[in-house]
Amino acid sequence: MHIQIELTTICNYGCFYCAGRDMEQRDIDMALFDQILHQRLPPGRHRVSLQGEGEPTMHPKFWEMVQAVAALGHTPYTITNGSRMKPDKVAQYFPRIGISIDTIDPDEAERIKRHNVAKVLRNLEALLEIYEPWRVVVHTVDYGQPLDALREYLARLKINKHVVQGLQVKDDYAKRYPGQLPVTFHKLKYNCAYIDQPVMRFFNIDGVEMPCCYIKDASKFTSIEDIRDSLQRKVVPSACVGCNELHENETSRSGVFQIM
Repeated sequence: MHIQIELTTICNYGCFYCAGRDMEQRDIDMALFDQILHQRLPPGRHRVSLQGEGEPTMHPKFWEMVQAVAALGHTPYTITNGSRMKPDKVAQYFPRIGISIDTIDPDEAERIKRHNVAKVLRNLEALLEIYEPWRVVVHTVDYGQPLDALREYLARLKINKHVVQGLQVKDDYAKRYPGQLPVTFHKLKYNCAYIDQPVMRFFNIDGVEMPCCYIKDASKFTSIEDIRDSLQRKVVPSACVGCNELHENETSRSGVFQIM
């Protein structure tokens, strides 16, 4: 099972599409993190992603948490913006690492408040001196920006795993960018992979256990069982309004691209 634990909502970037910029800025308590890790995970070994709506490495005990995950035999993973990356520690603890890059154009990066992209690229290139390119997954939010230059750059570095995700249409996110999504009409389906199969568990910064990482307003979440019951009655739970998982026939530039 994929486990995700939100470490912090604090970030050194100000991406316009990020739901975390509207959240209270704080870190998860270490005691709560330990409780989740040691007492609340399902039996077995898991991939444990240490990430949420902030930059994970901003948590003052980030590397201590990574070590704790690895010590229990789980596989640590994270998605970082790369600005504070420590290549030697990444190589030591992470079998694979996610790095979020939306553009390599410095002016465009500053415009969307992803500051000092040149430093991010330097950190990435330093990592690749001691880390195989296939172990790096680059994550991009497609908000309509040109992507060719980024794809060419990744190809030069021999990074062939590039995950591109469109702007979220779910209410929790879309309120950050009113008017920037096309008006579309979706046919609803009343089943969700995250409910039908326990493919992941997300623990937010307060330790609330949810079936996915897309519920950003935890006040609307009651329980996994309530979501399942609502969908069986063909009612969309308030925590799930607008979610792509409940829309049929989604089309976008989103996807996983293998760069040859």
